Amino acid sequence: MELSQRIQQYKQIEEMRQRPLIVYVTSTRQNVSAMMAGDAVREFIDQIDAIPQDQKSVDVLLHSSGGDALTAWKLMSILRERFNHVAILVPFMAFSAATIFSLGADEIVMHPHASLGPIDPQITITTPTGVKHFSYEDLGAFLRFLSEDAHVTEQVHFSTILDKLFSVVDPVSVGFSKRASELATDVGERLLQTHMTDSENKGQARIIAESLNKSFFAHGDAVSRSRARELRLKIASDNKALESLIWQAYLGIEEYLQLRIPFDYAQHYRAVVGAGSSAGIPNEAQFAYQNALVESFRTASEYRTEGVLHGVSDAMGNLQLNATIYQSSWRRVPTQNT
Repeated sequence: MELSQRIQQYKQIEEMRQRPLIVYVTSTRQNVSAMMAGDAVREFIDQIDAIPQDQKSVDVLLHSSGGDALTAWKLMSILRERFNHVAILVPFMAFSAATIFSLGADEIVMHPHASLGPIDPQITITTPTGVKHFSYEDLGAFLRFLSEDAHVTEQVHFSTILDKLFSVVDPVSVGFSKRASELATDVGERLLQTHMTDSENKGQARIIAESLNKSFFAHGDAVSRSRARELRLKIASDNKALESLIWQAYLGIEEYLQLRIPFDYAQHYRAVVGAGSSAGIPNEAQFAYQNALVESFRTASEYRTEGVLHGVSDAMGNLQLNATIYQSSWRRVPTQNT
């Protein structure tokens, strides 16, 4: 769905809510790299500056699998500097750092299909045996396994196992994961306290943030609307009319970003070049996809990646591909107001 059509859906939400709407999406399309990152801050500033000064409330429609916790903090901080009331509208997914971002809102409007997620940060390291992903909670679970399940209590055995652990994950990475975990809880607490201002709620903010960080067994564990209410998040009351509008807006975004269609370099190359290309003859295929959107009916921008695939097939039909990215950046997209 093109921007002009999406804008009509955004206007319907604004008319119902009687406040401006900003849409922030990072692609969840398979094989497309996208995350909440600091480069989106400048795009948000353009959105905020386009809103009349007398508007003191704002909605952000959010779809993302997460990213940088400090970006979540920065984005919500600039929104709260400008607006007295901030609401997050989640049609489908707001995981990890996107959940952290949502914690700073005065209310979170969740569609019945929507999910938030745990805020335990995931650490990626490169080892001689390949790339490894883990969180600080994984390390804690391993140590609990040693003492509670394996009943390893003697120091000599414990030290040997730790030496083995540190041969796989170096101590600096363990320290980094610890700090990242503490940061996630701290940022979550700070964001909650931007609107949980009385003394009783301030104490609850720490409990909620720690629960989202430490009480889940998997980073991808979905926090449904009912579960979010059990965690005492500020989930708005059910509103079927509004939920229908934000779902329709999401479907337009889903179609435009092709979120249900994995991006496959080989398939794309063959679709452009054709399956009947001669063996040994190099060919090229241009490609492009959108990584992220920050848009409204006032102004719009998208993060777009463009490149070219260089491919050659051997006599057996085996394809060798090399991808070269020649542009990957934010760009302004014209709207009726720009």
